Amino acid sequence: MTIFRRQVKKMTVLAFLLSTASMLWAAVSFENPDINSRNQVLFSVYHDIPGSPAYRTLFLSDAAKTGSSGTKILSCYPEKMELLSGGSILQVRNRYGTARYSIHDATLAWLSRADTVPADSMRLSPQAVSPDGKWLCYVRKTSFANGQLILKNTANLSEKVLDARSDFSYERVNVLWAPDSSIVAYEKDGMLYFCDPKAAFQQVQMTEEYRKIGSGSIRALCWASDKSLFYIDRDVVYKINASELFTRGLYAPMVGSGVVCGRLPVAFDSAKDRFWINPEGTSLAVLQSDRIITCYSLKSRDAEGLLYLPVQYASPFSDVRGSVTDFKLFWLRGKDPVLWADLVSLADGSHKSAVSRLGQETVQLSFIDDAGAPAVSPDGTRLAFASNNSLYVYDLATWKNIARLDGERTVSCLWCGNSTLFVGGVSTVRRWTFESGSSSCPNVVTGSVTLFLSAGSRVFWNGDGGIRAEDAVKPGVFYDYDSVRGAWTVAFTSAEASLPEKQPVVQNGRYRVFVGSTPNPRFDNTLYIRTLTGTVDTRPLFPDTAAASAPKERIALVFDAMDSADGLSRILSVLSEYRVAGTFFMNGEFIRRYPGEVKQIVSSGYECASLFFTAADLTGKDFVVDADFIKRGLARNEDEFYTTTGKELSLFWHAPYYKATSEIKKAGEKAGYRYIDAGKLSLDTVTLEGAVREPSLQYMTASQIISYYLATVQDGYMIPVSTGITGGTRSDYLYEKLDLLIGALLDAGFEIVPLRTLL
Repeated sequence: MTIFRRQVKKMTVLAFLLSTASMLWAAVSFENPDINSRNQVLFSVYHDIPGSPAYRTLFLSDAAKTGSSGTKILSCYPEKMELLSGGSILQVRNRYGTARYSIHDATLAWLSRADTVPADSMRLSPQAVSPDGKWLCYVRKTSFANGQLILKNTANLSEKVLDARSDFSYERVNVLWAPDSSIVAYEKDGMLYFCDPKAAFQQVQMTEEYRKIGSGSIRALCWASDKSLFYIDRDVVYKINASELFTRGLYAPMVGSGVVCGRLPVAFDSAKDRFWINPEGTSLAVLQSDRIITCYSLKSRDAEGLLYLPVQYASPFSDVRGSVTDFKLFWLRGKDPVLWADLVSLADGSHKSAVSRLGQETVQLSFIDDAGAPAVSPDGTRLAFASNNSLYVYDLATWKNIARLDGERTVSCLWCGNSTLFVGGVSTVRRWTFESGSSSCPNVVTGSVTLFLSAGSRVFWNGDGGIRAEDAVKPGVFYDYDSVRGAWTVAFTSAEASLPEKQPVVQNGRYRVFVGSTPNPRFDNTLYIRTLTGTVDTRPLFPDTAAASAPKERIALVFDAMDSADGLSRILSVLSEYRVAGTFFMNGEFIRRYPGEVKQIVSSGYECASLFFTAADLTGKDFVVDADFIKRGLARNEDEFYTTTGKELSLFWHAPYYKATSEIKKAGEKAGYRYIDAGKLSLDTVTLEGAVREPSLQYMTASQIISYYLATVQDGYMIPVSTGITGGTRSDYLYEKLDLLIGALLDAGFEIVPLRTLL
């Protein structure tokens, strides 16, 4: 590297700090208070916090009261939605709590809500709702990575604990509902069980010992229909009739786990692999190693059921346009399956989705920008997904667009029947009933009804008693609030009526309301109420938002890319979802092996630092490492990175495996580098084999590592995460639970900042 290039690199430090300012912790803002003659105050609160979506929530408050007792939430953002009670109740969850919308009464009411304005990440956990909406399962966290697996009656809210220590995930609940909702299967301590929810609450359920299916995780099970459950135990595929589950549970030692359909040529790993059964129960698709998809025939089997299943087709999945983060498969009766693959683009780090028709030849169907999670209709014939500001419905048999709803970005959607969707958008929650249009005119909308507001750009008094809000994404579209129903209806658009600009009223003779500064660093400001008659005083509407508190402790995430990119797509996806910073330390071996992935990291906007040009242990006795060797090794890594990306590495580095002597560190300093030492926290590189060879090394699972970090991490710490391990084995990897780690850090009050900001 020339002296000129190194000087330019140093000059860019200030520019980098300025560019990363937007990635720092963003707090909560109170906006636009408007008071009427009855001492009622309208205002909005804007959240933009890493780990959760950014949006405005509309409020109504009583100036004479303090806190949530005199406050009503007027909008309901659909971070998560569930359809309950046979489609008659739409449940909406967000950072403020849980609300339910009655389809029959057209009313929205909060079931539970926060006592104040939350200032933490507050990412919501998933819920697995039964198809009939009468039951749901979720994990109530009791630690950073575990919790109680709960079965809940959605009508009376009674609960049963299925597992006192279940793995927690932000992506799924480890249960599987039967299509007719009569059975829920769940995993517990490496074993699979089933439960009749009705019997569980009537206290007539058999003990768990007699409801055992077999060993493995929930991924070892798949329902083909109401009556057929398939189970894979290592390489053996079983078919279990739902009506025989209880009988087989009682006599499993004698009759086995079910009817043997055949064997797989490669053992199924239920911790990582997945499989799907077609509706007829005649074909089995298996995804192994997150790459290879094989379809087997279940139509014929030998008398003993011990032959290998015949292969219909097999293909490794790859897409040069991106790295896969997740797969979903949709199987229509009588058709080859449709495979949906979520990707992180190699070009710019954005989220894409590739859709293919599997078969003897894989056919590419679509490549979609920024798609939301796809949702299949109850009859399995249609697929709905969001992209940009539209919601699309496709026919799975023909892969033709049969309907489209435009207007706003979709956050979540649910099917109610086969031609109606509840659409939760960034501005409104709507019920959309459509007719199938032609491919040339797909957006035939027969009914799009606004149920209530998700958010609003502003809320104000219409006269002295009416509440009006402007659409969050469509300026000039206004809604009126129905205080009886707790919902909103469209009032008019500015094109329909002349509307003078409404200025908020901040004083009514008894009170003045205003937004002012606060000593609480979690809030940008807070809302104050000043009493103008009698004893004059000023108080915050929410006292805790004005309470002095210490600044958040700050930590940085560093990702070590040595010679494996196995977890990179997962890492980039989670960082993007949480909107937090990370620094990637890259070894020369990684740069040479994965030039596309290196460009992907750079294009995603993350800082890149040096992990030296070789993966060798620099403190080993096999060769002599002097100052010149360190300088030349760092320079070579710089040049290889620049050749690959056209960009410069930052002037941070650490040695492979964090093994460096004081002489090695001094040599790096003379080369202009600052050494980063996070070796004492580098726990996810310890393998099972390594722990046996070196008893001083303590092997920890990913969940144990997260718990250890949360118990020991302090202000200024750097937490290292490996992008993958090529030598040795682990039961799981920290990058697989990166979302749990980040969520736990945010919930514990830490601020995740760029490395440069920390040092």
